[in-house]
Amino acid sequence: MELINEVYKTEGRLNRLRYLKYQVLWWLVSAVIGFILGFVGGFLTSDVESILVTMPTGIWSFIAGVGGIMLSIRRLHDLDKSGWWLLLSLVPFINIFFLLYLLLAPGTAGYNRYGQDPLIY
Repeated sequence: MELINEVYKTEGRLNRLRYLKYQVLWWLVSAVIGFILGFVGGFLTSDVESILVTMPTGIWSFIAGVGGIMLSIRRLHDLDKSGWWLLLSLVPFINIFFLLYLLLAPGTAGYNRYGQDPLIY
């Protein structure tokens, strides 16, 4: 439950290490749940393109994607940037450098407009 509470909020800041930790954990949890939903749906029907498979996995993919976006917004807040900067991840080739920026750039030291430095508390 702590992971869900940390993923689904956009207030505050998220430093590099926590961002990486939460993204990896969220990706693993999302993959396992997606696999289970697909397996159960496939077990209930032999057609893997059945609505019993595609609908639950599609809904879960949306829910998981929103969680990943929210984590990235909090990481941008640590860099003293608006969440709107995340739109750069939609631009081909620039998205690679943007991801590296999110993973490697140090956050703003001390207090910024999005809150206290996450390394202090």
